[in-house]
Amino acid sequence: MSKHQNSWGWVVFGLALGGYLPVAIGGWRHPVEINLASYSIWFIITGMMLYSSRSKGFSGWRMPFGFLFGNVALLTLGLVRRGSTFNLGPAEIIGLYGVIIVLVAWVSVGTLTKRWNARILYYGAIATDMISYYPQFKQYLLPHELPSRLMIVGWGLWLLMGFANIIVVESFIGKLVTPKAAYERVYGKPKKLGLIVEESAFSLENALFIFVMTLVMIR
Repeated sequence: MSKHQNSWGWVVFGLALGGYLPVAIGGWRHPVEINLASYSIWFIITGMMLYSSRSKGFSGWRMPFGFLFGNVALLTLGLVRRGSTFNLGPAEIIGLYGVIIVLVAWVSVGTLTKRWNARILYYGAIATDMISYYPQFKQYLLPHELPSRLMIVGWGLWLLMGFANIIVVESFIGKLVTPKAAYERVYGKPKKLGLIVEESAFSLENALFIFVMTLVMIR
């Protein structure tokens, strides 16, 4: 990774963390909005993604790192600020079971084969992360008040984060258009579309879901 990409990686980390600011402000004003169950599950999901991304040597690992810090901050806020909730709704239960299944599969395969396959955690984290968006989609698809400007700014930061990670840090588009010979010379490995998409899968998923969610919020 170049110094330019490395610097942008930390910008992505800051954007990921900064998106939690309006959520934290809202949680401080209305602690009942902080569902400790949700943030606990998201903490595990982002931990799985951070570990698997680092294990695979993916350049975009600072995005889940920022999410991990943000979830820790919201959990801490919820524990310190009295009045938070611990609600296991259908989506949280599905996410929890998903996390348990993924971790059991990862440990079982690792124990049997003596090879700890990070792909199990990686794709498992993506699947459960997609499920975690359901409650918010459901909430904003129903009649709702227009979110505060601060909340929209937070989601805007996350949207910018996703595209910055895809385009600059992971160089997804650049890798796609780079000729095979040049790709092998620059990256020192064969050009395989599946591996290029795999490295950016988490960023692509988040950018898409955050974009759609933002449109739904402000419609």
